[in-house]
Amino acid sequence: MFSIKIFLFTAGILSFAATLRGAFISGIHNNTTIFLFGITCVLLGYGYFFDKLKKMKWLTAAIIAVTTIVVVFSISLFIYGRQANTNFTEEVAIVLGAGTRNGEALSTLARRLDAAVSYHRQNPEALIIVSGGLGHRETLLEAYVMAQYLIEHGVSPYRIILEDSAYSTFTNMRYSKEIINTHFNHMPSVVIITSNFHMYRSVRFARQMGMDANMYPSTVPWYAIPFAYIREVASVIKMWIIGR
Repeated sequence: MFSIKIFLFTAGILSFAATLRGAFISGIHNNTTIFLFGITCVLLGYGYFFDKLKKMKWLTAAIIAVTTIVVVFSISLFIYGRQANTNFTEEVAIVLGAGTRNGEALSTLARRLDAAVSYHRQNPEALIIVSGGLGHRETLLEAYVMAQYLIEHGVSPYRIILEDSAYSTFTNMRYSKEIINTHFNHMPSVVIITSNFHMYRSVRFARQMGMDANMYPSTVPWYAIPFAYIREVASVIKMWIIGR
């Protein structure tokens, strides 16, 4: 039974770390951060009182089952997110923001932008929409920082369009679609450039907006993997519940 306590505490610590990272990037009042905090309290609280609650076998089984589902779900998101299916003939590339500090792209965003640079080299004619507004504790619009990064790495500023109002993945796609509508009189071919863990939600929202988007994923720093996936599972559940 002691091993179950370790399992619960380990899961709780990972969830707590994901909560802190989410609060740092998105703020304390973000719905996903609050959801993660609730999961953390349940796991750590149940682990702490496990000796008293272990007689409630159904509760132990339920918590272990939910934790296992989160792990399996994370693996599924990883497998889905690795499916690059671009043909490098798309007319529009949408690059999603991920957080900046002091005018610099954080590691996850930098990898998305590096993927965008790589894509641009193989399809220099595509318009690139950099999507991201003013995030939590940010001093510059994400889209502006993203555009500067791309320009510094050789992308022509004439191929870049800033979408600087989005504050979520849903609004990334909504506002990017509005920009597309003003530049095209038809639905252009689109590729989404974002982190592998983030691809499922991004594609789902893109299709919700009428865009049959291809995928060009970027990787995630190894130290951010547990936090990114735990947080993304919570975000997907929220998407399924409220639709965005």
